[in-house]
Amino acid sequence: MPDSPAPTRAGPSTGVAARPSLVRALLGLPLFYKLLVANAAVVILGAVAGTALTAEFVRAAPGRSTFELVGLFALAGVVVSVLVNAVVLRLALAPLRHLERTAERVRRGELDARAPRSPLADATLEKLTATINDMLDALEAYRRRLGEIAARALHAQEEERKRIARELHDETAQALAALLIRLRLARRADDPAAREALLEEARREIAAAIEGIRRFARGLRPPALDELGLVPAIAAHARSLGDAAGLRVEVEADPVDGLLAPDAELALYRIVQEALSNVARHAGAREARVRVERAAGAVAAIVEDRGRGFRLDDAVGPEGRGLGLFGMRERAAYVGGRVEIDSAPGAGTRIRVEVPVDVGGRHV
Repeated sequence: MPDSPAPTRAGPSTGVAARPSLVRALLGLPLFYKLLVANAAVVILGAVAGTALTAEFVRAAPGRSTFELVGLFALAGVVVSVLVNAVVLRLALAPLRHLERTAERVRRGELDARAPRSPLADATLEKLTATINDMLDALEAYRRRLGEIAARALHAQEEERKRIARELHDETAQALAALLIRLRLARRADDPAAREALLEEARREIAAAIEGIRRFARGLRPPALDELGLVPAIAAHARSLGDAAGLRVEVEADPVDGLLAPDAELALYRIVQEALSNVARHAGAREARVRVERAAGAVAAIVEDRGRGFRLDDAVGPEGRGLGLFGMRERAAYVGGRVEIDSAPGAGTRIRVEVPVDVGGRHV
């Protein structure tokens, strides 16, 4: 026969457990109610104790005056009330001192400092502490992502320099060296036909070298942006990307020439370029649409696709890896604009960037 469980005794332990919970409940009260409870306790205890002591004093010495006793009780009540209020205020405001110390540590450069949770805090102070800690976490994540973007930009810059140096060495320098050789041969040639053939080859090599240099310049900055304007530059890039990636890009635009400052035009172009690049690399879509339009005091560009989409929080949240999307927002913010991203798995992606127009050399 199995042993029966031993009977439990809940009486004393229940009382012991109830007292800490009551203390926690009292400590969690808002400051107003803490002071109210403390002063009510002082008044009640003072009334009870004062009445009992007065009755005892009158019974022990019926002929003596009670004015001394009343004055003593009044003085004791004031002292006790001030002390109790001071203790309650000190305990209740302790979480604010923790927040102040945390802010001072952050100001000194301790970016990992966080405000500790306090058992003395009421619901409002707990919420304030959690909000400040969340804000510091978000700032830390923002700073980390800025560092990642800076590192990636530096790496991309170095890779671009290597590519240009390699192409200049392998193509332009070798073409110019071959051109020097052909010119020497042409100068020494006695046969006019041979000299003419060598000069024709030199002319073709010069034309090829010039085209290579122009290709380098186009890679560094699109000439259509300076020569033709924002919309033709976007259309030219859309055609180039469509031919390279097999993506059909439809471009629609309102007349927006002259509305944006040069830095704002470049920022808008680069954001559209990054958005279309994301469509080609990640969306799995065959078509995309770009719309450039006037907005209230701004120029807006919308890039849409019907690809696979993504969860926005996973891409641009504190732990997200969508540095391209993060970079879009930073580039737009640099010229006073903003970026809105709307996407969901299986529902495609819509990116809208808005940049303020330029009036008198300033963004409005």
